[in-house]
Amino acid sequence: MDLVKYEAFLNIIERGSYSKACEDLGYSLSGISKMMKSMEEEIGISLINRTNKGITLTPDGEKVIPLIRQLINYKEAIEEEFSLIRGVESGRIRIGAFPTVSFAWISSLIVAFRDSHPNISIEVIEENSIKNLEQWLNQGIIDVGVFSRQPYHRYDFTGIRKDSYVALFSKKHRFSQLDQVPVKELFEEDLVLFKSHEGIDQDVVKVMQYVGYDKVPRYTSNSDFTVIRLVEQLDFVALIPELIARIAQSMFEIDYRPVDVDVSREIGFAVRDIKNVSPAVRQLLKYVKTADFEQNSVPHIHQFDSRSD
Repeated sequence: MDLVKYEAFLNIIERGSYSKACEDLGYSLSGISKMMKSMEEEIGISLINRTNKGITLTPDGEKVIPLIRQLINYKEAIEEEFSLIRGVESGRIRIGAFPTVSFAWISSLIVAFRDSHPNISIEVIEENSIKNLEQWLNQGIIDVGVFSRQPYHRYDFTGIRKDSYVALFSKKHRFSQLDQVPVKELFEEDLVLFKSHEGIDQDVVKVMQYVGYDKVPRYTSNSDFTVIRLVEQLDFVALIPELIARIAQSMFEIDYRPVDVDVSREIGFAVRDIKNVSPAVRQLLKYVKTADFEQNSVPHIHQFDSRSD
């Protein structure tokens, strides 16, 4: 079994074309085509459909790609262990996270982690869908997922922090005179909410139910940064996690306050099985566990038992 061929196969699938894989791996188009043909002849099944419109996996390819990805992940973990035995730390970590979480949190962690582990490379993959992040983690496309812990999760989480939802508004808004914003008043303003293709955040839906807000908001966006700009430019208000609000406050002419309802999410670094992570991932989780993460909290009157994104 030639693992180089399987690594090339994964790169082709992840990049979506032979030519892009050639750019990454330094092969000629004919060379990588021959490599894939040789691999399929060795195993006796076809894995890739190649047409003028691009490439897709065959049904057999869909079945075996998780196992191939796991095989390559084990290979990389073994190579990292060999490096440690030789006294040289190395490795690669693929982290999947929401764009705003990556911007506000992951970037600063990488800076600090790099100082003590300069030979470990980190790839950050941003995605707005928690379902996609879960799928990538399950399939081994990413090594670590940074998202909110859900009741149905069976992952091992490290470095969990509470991230409370707060009211976001422009500095000239009347809410800036308050220490705490009544959530019912927030929903009486021109409101813009984050909405992915999976819908409004379930935490926010619970707040909407609490205040009796049963209509679809007029303004939504699947980008937290667009929500922030609308708040700044059009004097809208928003209900967003404090982690994001802190970005907004530092970069735009806007401010935030706690609301009178305790609603929050718990964000952490998730892996499938902490006992079987690679040495590089193990070092990252060790750092995350010992790092001093600030815990957010807000005063509250009504408390929800919710952990959804």
